[in-house]
Amino acid sequence: MNLNNIFFFLPSKGKFLSSFNNETIQSQADSVWRQLDGLNTMLIVIMVIIGIGLAFWYYLPYNEKPGRHYKISHWAFFFLGSILFTFFVTLGIEYFGIKTHLKNGVDSLFLLTALNNALYGGITFLILSFLWCNFFPTNAYRFLKI
Repeated sequence: MNLNNIFFFLPSKGKFLSSFNNETIQSQADSVWRQLDGLNTMLIVIMVIIGIGLAFWYYLPYNEKPGRHYKISHWAFFFLGSILFTFFVTLGIEYFGIKTHLKNGVDSLFLLTALNNALYGGITFLILSFLWCNFFPTNAYRFLKI
């Protein structure tokens, strides 16, 4: 699967590789790209798990406690939490899961991938919130109700 089909913030592979001027460094950068390409399925699965997990936590046990009903600030906290948590988990997986000797040039690739995955994490939480507000019982804030 091509990284640019999923992570649209990333530069093309050719543009990324052309930013390195040495052939040895370019081959190391190509190795980083291939390793990241191999991790993309796991990154997407983790993003979905985080988005769904935080939505379930918000709509089930969190809102069952008194005083948390009908406050959009609580929903926003969980929404931002899903974005930030996905961002940092993605960065951690990239930094610890990709073996490279490159010191410069890959940080922007990792950050853009994490940013893209975090955006997807927020969208996952938003879609699940929309579905929950419209089709499932909850005492949480229902601003997404049609």
